[in-house]
Amino acid sequence: MIILIPMTRIIDRVLKYWWISPLVCLIVAACSYLMVGNNMEGEWIYDSLAVIFLIFAFLQVVLFILALIRKKFLMSFGIFCGGVLSGIGFFIISFVLWAVTPPEKDTFGQDHPIPADLVCLEPDESFCEEDVDRTDASTWLRIQHEYQPGRYEFQYYSTALPDGYIYLKCYEATANIRLSEDRILKHTQTEVSHHTVFGPVGGYSVFTVYEGDIGDFYAVRAEVWHHETATNKERMLCQKVYRMQGWER
Repeated sequence: MIILIPMTRIIDRVLKYWWISPLVCLIVAACSYLMVGNNMEGEWIYDSLAVIFLIFAFLQVVLFILALIRKKFLMSFGIFCGGVLSGIGFFIISFVLWAVTPPEKDTFGQDHPIPADLVCLEPDESFCEEDVDRTDASTWLRIQHEYQPGRYEFQYYSTALPDGYIYLKCYEATANIRLSEDRILKHTQTEVSHHTVFGPVGGYSVFTVYEGDIGDFYAVRAEVWHHETATNKERMLCQKVYRMQGWER
């Protein structure tokens, strides 16, 4: 009980200066906005201001809870209003950080132009199973556009395959650079149960090519690989060269 009484006094003393927190948030937001308006550089300064803003914004949440616990409802309302103003400051800070750190353009596609003599396929806009001919292995790999540039759907048809899994490898075709290795492997790996009937292996897999930006097309060699569980060996089943673009982050 002796300990609790001083603690409540400390809380009341802290709450007495609750207005400092939203005031600091607004000052930080205003400073950031003015710095951008005057084209002031110094990325570390903007990062420091953002950290200060977040610390005092968190402090407001703590003060609001303490005011409710102490049943200082008028004060809690004032802190809430200060939080709303700080929220406006948050959007200003977000705009500032976006303005001073624009995304860097990925020039991978521009750096790897498609040679004039290299024949590239276009990913399908759509397809149906009737397009797949079991007597023509060149039709078994199907890659088509997804709803966003740089994202694609992968489907593979096959005859007999032993237990294991298939997956896709993608390379920039002219320099043989592996593309988005871990992510494409993760999103295209499809389990295979031993089968002898021709058909699709699993369902559609959606994968993203991260190298390059929207509109910068380059040649991508897509390879389908099979990993056999029993022997732990891998073999390439087929490959095609496509004209693709990267997903703009």
